[in-house]
Amino acid sequence: MSDISQQEIQILKNIFTPLIGIKIDWLTIPQQALPGFEPSQIAVIVNTLLDGILPQIELISSDIENQEKLKNIGLQKSPSIIGERESYPDYIHLSGKRVELKGLFVDNLSLKLKRPPTPREPSARLKENITINNINTEKDVLLIVAIQIQEENRFCSPYIVDIEVLSMVECIKARDKRLQETGGKWIDGIPEVVSTAGKKKLKIGQNLTDADYEKDTNFGKLKRIPYQPLQDFLSKWT
Repeated sequence: MSDISQQEIQILKNIFTPLIGIKIDWLTIPQQALPGFEPSQIAVIVNTLLDGILPQIELISSDIENQEKLKNIGLQKSPSIIGERESYPDYIHLSGKRVELKGLFVDNLSLKLKRPPTPREPSARLKENITINNINTEKDVLLIVAIQIQEENRFCSPYIVDIEVLSMVECIKARDKRLQETGGKWIDGIPEVVSTAGKKKLKIGQNLTDADYEKDTNFGKLKRIPYQPLQDFLSKWT
């Protein structure tokens, strides 16, 4: 089985490019209400909204001209098992490609949000349920949609400011390589790293057992996946 090609990825990116610049007018927040929200809280709201309406892409905007642009995006929600909150992948494209969506919230520093004293790492991640064994290396891509809240006439709505389409298999390989190179490993399907107690044992030359590992709570965060095209896109907006 061959991996998805860069040419195929570029074709998909060209198809999704009309998303850029679209205002998602399903959500409007009065400008004076923004100080009650942290950027991360707005990000959760926006990403949840995006996940729900992307399969109905032509409904993202009430603007007739925008609806015409978006008609041919060609995404539909992937079938999932009843009762499952999340399944993989998120969408099937009419080309047969499979698409996993991750939102990237771009903070608009001109707006008066309730910002924490130190920046918080975006929580979007490729979780452990997405493995090299359950992806389709020929068809699967990661679609990252960068979204920013922008103000218009004292009301704020999300705008799609950029997109990126990446090979899922390359992202997963880089994610798993990082786990291995940092001393972690998979234990019963869970990505684990050496615990504090395990590190003490290593210092005195003792061998480790599975009990000396603990779940990697940061596993799969996009910012920590050392795949250069992914990091180039994140750096552009963070």
